[in-house]
Amino acid sequence: MIFIFFSVVTVYAQEKLPAVESFESKTILNFYNQSAGDLSISKKHKRYGNSSLKWSWNQQSSFGTAHFKTVSMEESPLAYGSYFPASPTLNISIYNEKAINDTITISFEKDGVQQVYFDVELSFKGWRRVWVPFYEMYGNAPKKGEPVDYDYFKVTTTSSQGELFFDDIVFSQYQDDRHQYPDEIVPFIKKDKKLREDFWMPLASNFNRIKNLEAAPISVATRLELNKFQEIITQDLTVPAKYKTYINSLKSDFDEMGIYEKDGVVLGPPLTVYEEQEFFDENQQGKRRYNDVKKFGAIMRKLSHFHDRSSLEETREIESMFVLGTKYFLDQGWQAGSNGGTRHHVGYFVRGIAEGFYTMRKVLYQAGLLKEVADSMHWLFNLGMLLDDESTFHVNIDYLNTQSYYHLMLIFLEENQEKQAALLKAYSNYMSAILAQQNEPRGFKVDGTSWHHNGHYPAYGFGAFQNVPKVIKTLSRTRFRVRTEGHQNFKNAFLKTSEYCQIFNWGFGNAGRHPIENNGIESLRPQYLMMAQAGNPRGNSKIDQEFAAAYIRLWGEEDVLNSSIFKDIEGIKEQELKSYITMPYAATAIHRKNDDWAAIVKGYNKYVWASEIYVDENRYGRYPSNGTIQLLNNKGESGSGFKQDGWDWNRYPGATVIYLPFKELEPSKPLVMFRSDETFAGATELNGNGVFGMILNEGSGSNADGENTKNGYPGKLKAKKSVFSFGDKMIAIGSNISSIDSINATQTNLFQTFLPEAKKVLYSSEGKIKKIPSLIKLSEVSAKKKWVIDPYGNGYYLLSQNDTYIQKKEQQSYHNKYSINTGKMNAKGKGVKETEGDYATGWIDHGLAPNNASYQYVIYPFLDEKSQNKFEEKAEKDTSYSVLRADEVAHIVTYKTTNTTGYVVFEADKDLNNGVLKQVSEPCLIMIDDVQNKIEISAVQPDLNFEEYEKYRYRNYSRSVSVAITLNGKWQSEHLNFIKSITYKKGNTVVLLECIDGLPRKFSMKKM
Repeated sequence: MIFIFFSVVTVYAQEKLPAVESFESKTILNFYNQSAGDLSISKKHKRYGNSSLKWSWNQQSSFGTAHFKTVSMEESPLAYGSYFPASPTLNISIYNEKAINDTITISFEKDGVQQVYFDVELSFKGWRRVWVPFYEMYGNAPKKGEPVDYDYFKVTTTSSQGELFFDDIVFSQYQDDRHQYPDEIVPFIKKDKKLREDFWMPLASNFNRIKNLEAAPISVATRLELNKFQEIITQDLTVPAKYKTYINSLKSDFDEMGIYEKDGVVLGPPLTVYEEQEFFDENQQGKRRYNDVKKFGAIMRKLSHFHDRSSLEETREIESMFVLGTKYFLDQGWQAGSNGGTRHHVGYFVRGIAEGFYTMRKVLYQAGLLKEVADSMHWLFNLGMLLDDESTFHVNIDYLNTQSYYHLMLIFLEENQEKQAALLKAYSNYMSAILAQQNEPRGFKVDGTSWHHNGHYPAYGFGAFQNVPKVIKTLSRTRFRVRTEGHQNFKNAFLKTSEYCQIFNWGFGNAGRHPIENNGIESLRPQYLMMAQAGNPRGNSKIDQEFAAAYIRLWGEEDVLNSSIFKDIEGIKEQELKSYITMPYAATAIHRKNDDWAAIVKGYNKYVWASEIYVDENRYGRYPSNGTIQLLNNKGESGSGFKQDGWDWNRYPGATVIYLPFKELEPSKPLVMFRSDETFAGATELNGNGVFGMILNEGSGSNADGENTKNGYPGKLKAKKSVFSFGDKMIAIGSNISSIDSINATQTNLFQTFLPEAKKVLYSSEGKIKKIPSLIKLSEVSAKKKWVIDPYGNGYYLLSQNDTYIQKKEQQSYHNKYSINTGKMNAKGKGVKETEGDYATGWIDHGLAPNNASYQYVIYPFLDEKSQNKFEEKAEKDTSYSVLRADEVAHIVTYKTTNTTGYVVFEADKDLNNGVLKQVSEPCLIMIDDVQNKIEISAVQPDLNFEEYEKYRYRNYSRSVSVAITLNGKWQSEHLNFIKSITYKKGNTVVLLECIDGLPRKFSMKKM
């Protein structure tokens, strides 16, 4: 009995070993050994809970404990689980009241023998939080990712005297290996990495550039410009006069943070970022109360907003709160030289505090805090990178979004105007350089795409479009202006949004991980106006006419004053949109009829991802780029029938899919950015018409981020797809459709649109479809074709004899930010897991595990009422087009109205047997207008041909590729630099083209 009892107690004691120690009780000292020093529990400084461990010494000293346990991978709070490499890491907080020129050593032992250790410089004051991976420590360090089983934790010093406080020690938990950051007290972390590749990471080298900056004298004119810039920034940060000071509300917000000063010590909950990445034990640390730095910044910014518009008494109260908040900010370890364990992506969270500090810089100066705050912000925002060699400058849309405007702002925390001017000159040079860059992993490409995360990502570009215009406008027509090349490339990308959006929405195909969320540019009205008023990129015109023209079209009716100035005084006309544009870096094409409607056609390939599926966003986003065709009218996405409520994630219009239960549609991996092994996805255009084509292949590919391994979906879905856009119609063709899924049907979607009224009547070749729910199979009636008109007036006319279904029903679905399989829910989903809505859908059924299936149909977008009433007649009598070929070699359609033939050629060196084009040397897309003895040609070789620097990893810019086009007969052309040669063989003409960026090569030829 005694033995059994002893065993139970032993096991119980082991289970109670803490993974994190917060020093909330004096009894914990019973588990700590000390040598030549004093250990006590103190309430003077603390993070979580009510106390910390105080260690005092006046000679060589140490303390240690065996009273801890390590946290396993499964127990560690890793957002992506084991998807990204993670390693055991020590998380520890240390408070120093007085900086000294000495060190402590932190080590771990096993069986009485030291295994790993590292030193901490004590040259700091306040709190410091550090994350130190064991594989980065000195001694007998484990390999990256290897578990650890140390049995003793120890802190030693040879310093003659000192005093430190320790709190919230997580002895070992797994941390994502990307996120542990070095700083000035643990500079050895990531010592084997190129640190500037993570631009979020503040670097001592960058901070030292600012400290060592020697500034030249400046002129009076420059000083006046510096003052002008500050006035412009101040005006931008000023809230409208209608917002009045409510001092009690401000005090309530501030008091809620729990910040106070006692005996000269500023106290409050931990000021954190990414607190969810740290293991927490409420039994050890008490209630998890902390101040998130983003919320803290919002409160400090709000205080700054009302400082200059309040009564004298209110102003004093605001200043008192702001100064206390600033002291707290610094004391919590948000100082120059500190990285707080990790501060990745910190730019998204500290914009508010930067604005508050800028606005209150005079108050901070009077309080003697400006220098320390300036150092903190310059460190945190890595301002010194502006002073680095230009060869290190690399564009990043995250930077343009979260830091570019704040770099301009924070320059003016520097008190010395000479240094302000020197930093501003470097800033102008930096912005000019990075905005001009096209051949970088990120940034703005030649076709106007906002390239981020290996794809066109307007949602990321949006942040840059919010902030960069402020920079360009502020610095315009001064010696610090952004240079022409940078201004022009940014203009191309920003202005392109007005072309690929309808009217304001960019649609689901390029929504990244934010599908069907009304994504768009409507709120960018001030930025469009700024760009118009900033002048042209060359700097020789006060008005940018193209931006002004776009502004008139998009917001002219709302802003009569500015649109009248542009139109009546400047003589600028409203923007005219192109009927067809191509965006090869997005594998996207847009066909439109003015502002009336637009069709966004989306694919993917080896270089451009199909979508972004995150751990708790877009969980069912496998199909938005499977050759989709999104039809948007002038009411945008929500007004065209695209809503999240009840949306069937299998039913993206135009997509060829394997229709799966949502539980199977959701991937098992937390992060998927699927790219196929196919290089063929692109488009070309000619005289307002266009052709899109792609090879869909889900069977084999790679992931654009995360695991650097081969990927693919088990159904091995394949298809060759094309969309020919001619005038008011689109001809959609699919061939060679196959999958190996014998349980779930392979289908091609015609449409999925929200029913504004459940009783909305659909018209079809089967007659009226009134009831809900209804499921109708369209059948052949004599020689007539199948057809249907969706609830928004889009007509679909089937050319092929496929099984076609139309359905009306209430659909049950899941929010894209909810995972069925893990139960995780992104807070942005606001707890809405399940959704429902009434929808009309239509699809072509290819059956189970099809082999060589196909389809052909015509879309007539947004028909007027008369055309809808006579749709069958209209479609049957439409002889303006003809499908000439649709097989594994090519899809070929001619448009008789303009005598244009479009070719989507999937296989090279095959006779096409239709029209002027005989064959091609590489798969490509070609359009030919044939008028008497003259032809116009538009050709695209869609292979972007990125360089692969390691397996499945690419340098994201195009290299040139060649294609030889063989034409029937003899033709001649003027000399163009992309035509490498023209030769004649057996009565035919061979034109060798050099192509790049997936953009059309256009040229004319005459009959010889």
